Amino acid sequence: MIEEKTDLRTLRTRKAIVDSFIDLLEIQDFTSITISQIAEVAMINRATFYRHFLDKYDLLEKTIQEILMKKLIVQLHETNEFNQDMLKDVFLSITEFYKSLSNRCQSSYGDMTMNIEVILKKELQKVLYNALSLKYPEQSPNHLTSIATMLSWMLYGASIDWEQNSSLSPDEYFEKTSAVMNQIYLQDLA
Repeated sequence: MIEEKTDLRTLRTRKAIVDSFIDLLEIQDFTSITISQIAEVAMINRATFYRHFLDKYDLLEKTIQEILMKKLIVQLHETNEFNQDMLKDVFLSITEFYKSLSNRCQSSYGDMTMNIEVILKKELQKVLYNALSLKYPEQSPNHLTSIATMLSWMLYGASIDWEQNSSLSPDEYFEKTSAVMNQIYLQDLA
């Protein structure tokens, strides 16, 4: 985003852009969506779009961050301590996000997955690093970054495995696989 503004008109315009983008994702592939289409559906001009976002990839990233991160942040405030429940909440948020995305944006889902993967792993790493640094302030930032990265990739990979290969509910899947994560993060931080 080029410039942050908080006036009501700017917020409404940004919401119109995001909503239009999501509406377009429901009916066509991400790769075929153009800035002109987004602007037309949002009833703005292209210049207005570029005041809010660099390109459609920036819009995708910000949309994912805002949708997923809002839910994660709410859940983390409910359980702000790094523990099994927090990891489960993060995992359930990812699976819910993917279920919602695949149901809502069926035609775009496949060609967005690479972009989504990069964004989610980066955002998960930040969330986990912050929680780890609160729980383990004596640990070095580099060590916590490594653990947060490892856990974020594990949670992301587990959500993809659940989606593609499991008939279990997300809760059941997490319970079956969480013992491995527990061993890793508890042993590494002890």
